[in-house]
Amino acid sequence: MVGPPGSNVRELSLQLADYLGYACASVGDLLIKEISKKTDLGKTIEEYYRQLKYVPDDIVTELVKKHLATLEKEKKSYILEGFPKTRVQGLSLQRAGVIPDTFLVLNLPDQEIEKAALYNFM
Repeated sequence: MVGPPGSNVRELSLQLADYLGYACASVGDLLIKEISKKTDLGKTIEEYYRQLKYVPDDIVTELVKKHLATLEKEKKSYILEGFPKTRVQGLSLQRAGVIPDTFLVLNLPDQEIEKAALYNFM
């Protein structure tokens, strides 16, 4: 499940996962968890956050693939929130053998997206 700023994609993913009894694999949570570990990778991610830049696809993809492998090993169904957002990320999932059953894209009018994006930076 992906969506623009203001679409509440994280909250909706958590609610849907809870309703279905699934795990919610949130990319944002994975990145924050890595930062909290204070590893070299976590420090790199934190630096991208500080600069208000996207974390590179290769870093995000590896974190997601590792987490999904853990969920698959535990035989847990899951909702993946916030990924893939780019073609590169989507293709990397395919190469890893992860083919979503359903892909939800939430959308809002441009004015609402702009308002939500500006609110996040103020």
